[in-house]
Amino acid sequence: MQQLFELNVRTWRTERSRQLGRVATLDDLGHDQLDQFVEDGFTWLYLVGVWSIGPLSRATSLQDPQLRQYLAGILPDLSDDDICGSLFAPEAYRVSSCLGGDEALARLRERARASGLSLMLDFIPNHVGLDHPWVQEHPEYCILGDEAALRAEPNAFARVGSRIVAHGRDPFFAPWRHTVQLDHGNPRLQDELIRTASDIAGRCDGLRCDVAMLLLPDVFGNTWKRAMQPFWRRCLDRVRAEHPGTLFMAEVYWNREYELQQAGFDFTYDKILYDRLLSGDAESVRAHLRAALDYQNHCVRFLENHEEQRAAARFSYPDHHRGALLLTGMVPGMLLCHEGQEDGRLVHNSMHACRRAQEDGSAPHRAAYRELLRLLSEPARHDGAWELLEPFDQRSGNLIGCLWTLPVHHALLLVVNASWQPCAGALAPGPFAQRDCQFQDFLNGGATRLIKGEQLRHDGIPVDLPPWGAVAFRIMPLR
Repeated sequence: MQQLFELNVRTWRTERSRQLGRVATLDDLGHDQLDQFVEDGFTWLYLVGVWSIGPLSRATSLQDPQLRQYLAGILPDLSDDDICGSLFAPEAYRVSSCLGGDEALARLRERARASGLSLMLDFIPNHVGLDHPWVQEHPEYCILGDEAALRAEPNAFARVGSRIVAHGRDPFFAPWRHTVQLDHGNPRLQDELIRTASDIAGRCDGLRCDVAMLLLPDVFGNTWKRAMQPFWRRCLDRVRAEHPGTLFMAEVYWNREYELQQAGFDFTYDKILYDRLLSGDAESVRAHLRAALDYQNHCVRFLENHEEQRAAARFSYPDHHRGALLLTGMVPGMLLCHEGQEDGRLVHNSMHACRRAQEDGSAPHRAAYRELLRLLSEPARHDGAWELLEPFDQRSGNLIGCLWTLPVHHALLLVVNASWQPCAGALAPGPFAQRDCQFQDFLNGGATRLIKGEQLRHDGIPVDLPPWGAVAFRIMPLR
């Protein structure tokens, strides 16, 4: 089982410095905190914001009126010092000096290894920051424009020194004005990026690949009207040859997840499950979870990350949040939890800011997170085999059952009523149809209930749940 905790090191540094009464660096992310991640079940620590940000990219953030308006709304005492620039516009793939530089990262990696944690860092191959040396030294690596393009689309192009360059973009959104788009039609650029990825892999255990679907040849071609050679398979194979065991995780949307898994990614974002849980359509959730295990096992499940709004804000009804959160943790794949999610925070962090709003969070959302950690600590969930239990009959159509079984241990079953109506129904008994079983309400510590195999076969596993209600059973089959 893989569990990943995402930590924004820029906001962490601000708060850690306040605690220590001095400027903090990565050296101040100590054994106590790392051990706590492991105790909570996490196997990966994903550090966001380690790479250096140049003055041009930061100036673009400082001058962005919409960004300043948002930050002023959540940080009433906003100052320029609170805006560090986009964490996804690297000046170079070296650790920022304010975090202690590459040496501090190396020491942190050793501490993480001693605690049993693997480190993940960002690789951003679609674009670079405005300050990146390639913009001036290797303009052939960039998508260039001219005076006419700058006049026609001043938000899509910029003058950087003596060059007019295109900003990076997702074709469905406005250009990212703090970035320069890289030209993957140039094979030399791809070779240089592969060397960059290998250099990053030498300093961590896994790479999160930003907006990975933008570098699929058809997507790049449609966006920039340029042909490119396939990039990802060659990149992943080369890096793994030089750094065996490196894990690759793709940020991906638009139903391109399986394609990137086939290109060699170990894990791909699962925005589909997130969207279906948010919409509250039980059958669509179940249909997604019926996919083959060789796909499911490579999905990254989440209710929030740095791109999404806070889970406590989007899933504001506590039972909706609880049911959706427990489901994300009880399906196969990698679970991603985002710093602040554990507190039920409501305010989204800007990726341009190094300070976040002070808030108390939400007690019901915190309680659901603690329940999730309890489920994840169960041996069956940690080391067992998963299957989806279907509704037993038509009246039970809103029930979703996630069963984990491990020989010689209790099985663990989560049932969620993924709808806005009460549901008194049953789940198909799966492997328990022929056996007497003891059921215990795991989360509430209820008394054990014996259900005969014949009853399970004829009536299913009975549950009665309110809208978005959830119950977890420890199940012990009897001889």
